[in-house]
Amino acid sequence: MYINNEQTARINDLASKVEKNTGIEVVVALVGKCDSYPEIPWKAFAVASSAGALLILVHALLWPAQAAGWLSIPLALAAALGAGIVTAFLSILWPAFGRLFLDRFRAETEINQYAKALFLERELFRTRDRTGILILISLFERRMVILPDSGAAGLLAPAALQKIVDDTTPHLRRKERFQALVSALASLEAELLRAGPVSRLKAANELPDEIIQRKGEER
Repeated sequence: MYINNEQTARINDLASKVEKNTGIEVVVALVGKCDSYPEIPWKAFAVASSAGALLILVHALLWPAQAAGWLSIPLALAAALGAGIVTAFLSILWPAFGRLFLDRFRAETEINQYAKALFLERELFRTRDRTGILILISLFERRMVILPDSGAAGLLAPAALQKIVDDTTPHLRRKERFQALVSALASLEAELLRAGPVSRLKAANELPDEIIQRKGEER
């Protein structure tokens, strides 16, 4: 859906390699959007309407003679509301534009909540040593979260996880989804090997290796 078949197979192979080398279980997910964000069109409407009304007011104050010839209250109101409506529709139809009205902290909250829900939904906690790790990338928010289970969390310092996320973010901003996943898996493997893997000898594959791809929350 978000990466082609060849790239999907490559990511699945990389996840298997990380598991074999470190003894942990990795699940990778690509999600279109973690929330519907119904406030975005309203924010866009409010900003554009306010800006339109302000421009009309400034024009009337600076050039009253010109404004007197065409400006009326109904026309000014229609122009301001029209700008708001057009901008609201643009925020819905054009994701990159809508992202301008997305609050950063709200996005972080939603992607973390989505990751936790997916972790439970896919039962990543059912590994023998609680070594499951979820790598989730949300494309609309252009953010990644790494959610380790309790057995793997002790091997990964929060600062190390944040560095992996920070190193991956430039790929997401450039819409390089495949490269972002490759970078995240490689960095995660390196960090786990540096910290000391749980076990080099895995008895069995406890979680599916196939990447999860889903639309997430619709508008």
